[in-house]
Amino acid sequence: MIPRSAVLVGVAVSAMLLISSTQLLRAQVQGAWTLTGDVTAARELGAQATLNNGDILLAGGTDGTSVLASAEVYSPSSDGWTPTGTMAEAREYFPSVTLPGGKVLVTGGLGSSGSVLTGAELYDPASGTWSSAGALAVGRYYHTATLLKGGQVLVTGGCTVSGCSTFTGESELYDPATNSWSVSGSLGTARWYHTAALLGSGKVLVVGGSNGSALNACELYDPVTGAWTSAPSTIYKRFLHAATLLQDGKVLVTGGNSFRTALATAEIYDPSANQWTATGRMTQGRFAHTSTLLADGTVLLAAGGTFRGCGRTICFYRTATSEIYDEATGRFTTVSRLNQARYYHTASLMENGRVLVVGGIGGSSTLQGAEFYVPLTLTISPLNLDFGLLEVGLTSGSQTITVTNVSKSPVTFTGMASDGDYAQSANCPAILDPGQSCTVSVTFSPKAAGTRPGSVTLNDNSVGSPDQIIALTGTGEPGDLSFIPSSLTFPPTLPGTSSAPKSATLYNDSAAVVNITVIAISPSNAFSQTNDCSGTLNPGQSCTFQVVFTPHDSDAPYNGTLSVTNNGNGSPQTISLSGTGVD
Repeated sequence: MIPRSAVLVGVAVSAMLLISSTQLLRAQVQGAWTLTGDVTAARELGAQATLNNGDILLAGGTDGTSVLASAEVYSPSSDGWTPTGTMAEAREYFPSVTLPGGKVLVTGGLGSSGSVLTGAELYDPASGTWSSAGALAVGRYYHTATLLKGGQVLVTGGCTVSGCSTFTGESELYDPATNSWSVSGSLGTARWYHTAALLGSGKVLVVGGSNGSALNACELYDPVTGAWTSAPSTIYKRFLHAATLLQDGKVLVTGGNSFRTALATAEIYDPSANQWTATGRMTQGRFAHTSTLLADGTVLLAAGGTFRGCGRTICFYRTATSEIYDEATGRFTTVSRLNQARYYHTASLMENGRVLVVGGIGGSSTLQGAEFYVPLTLTISPLNLDFGLLEVGLTSGSQTITVTNVSKSPVTFTGMASDGDYAQSANCPAILDPGQSCTVSVTFSPKAAGTRPGSVTLNDNSVGSPDQIIALTGTGEPGDLSFIPSSLTFPPTLPGTSSAPKSATLYNDSAAVVNITVIAISPSNAFSQTNDCSGTLNPGQSCTFQVVFTPHDSDAPYNGTLSVTNNGNGSPQTISLSGTGVD
């Protein structure tokens, strides 16, 4: 019998990669939404602001029953929410602005009694407290607040009575240096549900909204003169849309409601040409959604409200879909769905490149759930490998993982490591350029029987998700030990005398070391053995047993079993013994 040999495979580590031991963190799946800790209070129609230290402030809104004055802070490092100071006035339908000094300004809103608020407040992250920021000349909600380049805040438009039967075009400026307000011009068209975007020139572009009808009128505010002038109108009338300043200074406007129609149209304003141009069609009509500029210059649209036919009527519903806009191609591409459909939610781009979405209106209630989106940088195929059954001590053939940079920026690898009974080698360069691919080869060498889980972890500078984890699984199968021959039969032997010895050999036909713990013959009244076995039998090694038959009576058959107990497959290994005593 020729024992099988273990296949020894040396694993070459690419010199282009820095390989180190890696502690597995919670997997963050790129291009997907992941639930994070719930907020302490369900809320919609509140305000969300990014603090200078990267934490996220969530304030006010309504829980579906009561208007809220509470606030809480999300810490990306702890992935949790902590209650903070309470505002002096409960409010909903209001904006927030993070000031250069780090404080957060909230203005106006609709109060708990349905009153329209004039009060403004400042949140101080250092103390976790709120203080007065004076009062607006005109109480309002559904308005906008825009941080100007000089550090002042421009508040524009909004409803002035509950129910929005009247609305204003008046604008006001907040000066953080004096903690005071001043009137600053008036829109040509009073409106609410509009958007305001700060342009690179320092001017503010107000787009659309409603004055009882959907608007396509746009206006520009000049902080130097404090005056508003007309700007070209959008192609489509819309309110509850989203406006996002792109990296090249243009403004992307998406979706919105034109009364019982969720728009899937998008258009771009070019300040240098002072004109609007239609761009690609969205994959889903939506309004009251969020639009967030990502680090690579693309734009993430998340959730929102939409309409669909219900027989002879039109029904409203909220969506969990999301999509990415790429200005270079002018196209919208569907990405993964949120875990919870929602609209009137809030969103923030975090310092680590992820987008945090919080609250909003869900199916029939206000949501308490929060989730974050990790931008897609690397595609990994496949995301898991299964090596099946393999004998302990052997090494499998390699399986390959392909890694592709699908982003617009180079990806720098800082480490790559495997754990468990797995080894990896890669041809990945230290920097993987956009559109470039590399491969990772993985082998499986089970050290013990049973399921053997493991993983390969890629460490890189991908925005929002620096650790990519590929799950590995395989099953170790114990090797075989065998006796040759499988039985020994002795010739008739006189009682009280011993036969000539017969030999049997125990082979370790596996790829694993076998530890022998017990050698025994049962019953032991007629058979005895000697052997050259040590306590350990290495792969491919064998040892020999010499067995002697010594009957005590004549005309009596004797049967016995030689057994070897060990840690190998099928233990104990046995050989049957038989003989007869004669006169």
